Parts: sequence; structure tokens; C-alpha cells
Amino acid sequence: MKGRCHCGAVQVTVPGPPEEVLRCNCSLCRKTGWIGGYWHPDEVTVEVQPDALNPYVQGDRMITTWSCTTCGCFSHWTPRTASPDRMGVNMRMFEPEDWQHLPVRDVDGASY
Repeated sequence: MKGRCHCGAVQVTVPGPPEEVLRCNCSLCRKTGWIGGYWHPDEVTVEVQPDALNPYVQGDRMITTWSCTTCGCFSHWTPRTASPDRMGVNMRMFEPEDWQHLPVRDVDGASY
């Protein structure tokens, strides 16, 4: 599956759809509209145009969230102190028919 940000400067490729997608209610996910799919980092390819990614590290410093410097879309996150065995990709980078049929699990990230 291949997805991209609105302007196309950031492209993400994964081997296929995840088993489920997660919808978190933490302040960051709520405000960015994040719906996550998760893969091992070795399974994800991120292609970017020069200087097209902007890093953001939230207060708990567990992950780095990446967004496009041109259109502002949040594309993915990479672990800092979180488990190195998974990274998140914003499912909104892909076409709706690629993922909207998948089960959605709500996560109470606001209570962490």
C-alpha cells in the first residue's frame, strides 16, 4: 500500500493493511485527526522530498511525530523511548478504500 500527504512531498509505503486501526483520544491525536496503523519499522518505507519533514516531540518524549513542511499533514511517528518494534503511520495518508473496512479500536490515550 502506498500513501502520501496532500501535496505529495511525503510518501509512505507499507506491505499491506494492518489487522486493525487505532483511534486515540490523546490531545495530539485528537487535534491532528490521527488514525493509526502500526508496522515494524523495517516494513515501512518513507520517501520525502528534501527538507519535507518536520519533527515534533511531545511532552513524554516517547515518539517523534513527523509532518510535511509544505502541506502540514501528519504522516507517521517513529519511536524514541517507545518500543523500537513498531512505528505508527497515519492511515489518512492512504485512500479510504484501503483501510476504512478495517476494525477500529478506540484507545484511551487521554488517561495516560
